[in-house]
Amino acid sequence: MKIIAIIPARGGSKSIPNKNIKKLNGMPLINYTIENCLKSGIFDYIIVSTDSKKIFYKVKKFKKILTFDRNKNISKDNSKTEEVVIDVLDKLRPLKNYKPDWIFITEPTSPLRSKATLINAKNILLKNKKINSLISLLKLNNIPGLLKNNKFHYIQNRKSRRQDRIPFYMESSTLYCVNYRYFIKTKKIVEKKPFGFEIPKLECIDINDFDDFKMAEALKKINII
Repeated sequence: MKIIAIIPARGGSKSIPNKNIKKLNGMPLINYTIENCLKSGIFDYIIVSTDSKKIFYKVKKFKKILTFDRNKNISKDNSKTEEVVIDVLDKLRPLKNYKPDWIFITEPTSPLRSKATLINAKNILLKNKKINSLISLLKLNNIPGLLKNNKFHYIQNRKSRRQDRIPFYMESSTLYCVNYRYFIKTKKIVEKKPFGFEIPKLECIDINDFDDFKMAEALKKINII
């Protein structure tokens, strides 16, 4: 099975300036994802796509990483990850004369992702040949719902005993996997009913603001993951 990892690393971040290279316990945030991908040993190529010169030069020290310049027109706040994947594939194909079987999207904002999760994802794909897309999931311990006019509407009938509740799951941005042929045909990373696999709760931490950053930093500091 031929697999590539794409690490989308845009320079512009409003919540945390230069978020992707902000140091978390002394190491740029993006380095955790790069090292995680390298240690897994499952990728033919690991590619960082960025519009930032600062990120570009930070990543260049990793000799086994390909770094592709990303055009500004697909580096906006509303740009889609699918556009980044198309751009990476267009640049990789003539450079390496290579087509993968699977594409893994590994966001740099998930520094607690483990190499075991990447390896487990590959094993799932090896055993299930009909999967088009695979996403990581967080199991919820409580019942989710909607807030309308300050009133909470449960999605299912509330049961006080947790053991009696139907478990709910939430999409985690920790990992997305898409079959190359499916992506070329549909230009979609996630299909309507993707195959899902549960990952540890701590790995689902996604750094969007300073609170997330502090939480990830504290967990890394005590080597909890």
